[in-house]
Amino acid sequence: MTDARGQADVLVTGSSGFIGGHLLTRLVADGRVVARLDREPSIAASESPPASARSRPVDIRDAEAVHRAFATARPEIVYHLAGQPSVAASMRDPAADIEANVIGAVRVGEAAVAVGARRLVFVSTGGALYGEPAQVPVTEEAPPNPESFYGASKLAAERYLRLICANGGVELSIVRPGNVYGPAQDPYGEAGAVAIFAAKMLRGEPVTIFGDGSQQRDYVYVADMVDALVRAGDGVPATCLIGTGVLTSTREIFDQLAELIGYEREPLRAPERLGDIQRIAFDASQARELW
Repeated sequence: MTDARGQADVLVTGSSGFIGGHLLTRLVADGRVVARLDREPSIAASESPPASARSRPVDIRDAEAVHRAFATARPEIVYHLAGQPSVAASMRDPAADIEANVIGAVRVGEAAVAVGARRLVFVSTGGALYGEPAQVPVTEEAPPNPESFYGASKLAAERYLRLICANGGVELSIVRPGNVYGPAQDPYGEAGAVAIFAAKMLRGEPVTIFGDGSQQRDYVYVADMVDALVRAGDGVPATCLIGTGVLTSTREIFDQLAELIGYEREPLRAPERLGDIQRIAFDASQARELW
């Protein structure tokens, strides 16, 4: 929904993605005036975008196009979710990862400053930011130590946005989530074990586990992630981890889904992927306190 001048109080980049689609649906349901900035026209969380959300097809790496879209929408709050989401893809093509996740973030940050946005909420990463932490659950005080180009690009984007927003008078909230899962997650991509495993099991196809299945992650339900994002936009500007603090292995995910679906095949094995870590979980106390 935009007003008669086409303006919006919230702009969401990447609303055609998994988390972005759910966020868009929540914001519209909350009665927010929303503009969408996406390279693709569709969203993941529903078959068609809400009629009250106006779409602008824009590549976030295109500075001129991004500035035009922001100048039309003139949002108060910007949620930046667009980017390259795969650790594996980043290891194959780090330059493309940098262009999408760093250059794209810079374009969005500059545009937010140019139109006088009040707040920018950046979706970073928790799982790829800290490497192999000495202790879990991890807190915000742990030093970042990414072991993938994806983690490095998200960390670089955070630092660029801090400088851009501080110099431009825009508040910045950074959300560092664990492994988000839930309805409408892409089962054909390279990230999202729950969606990928479930889809293959339902089709009766073989499921591949990279490594021995002992890798442990902190799985966050998408509705909880969206709630954190809304709070990050409305609450005090801060950098917060979003997670459960619970370690769940890849093999546990496989076994639980297999039991629920009635899948009886054993998983195939493949070598561990470059950039993947073994164990990570997060302490979300700071998010609960501030948001």
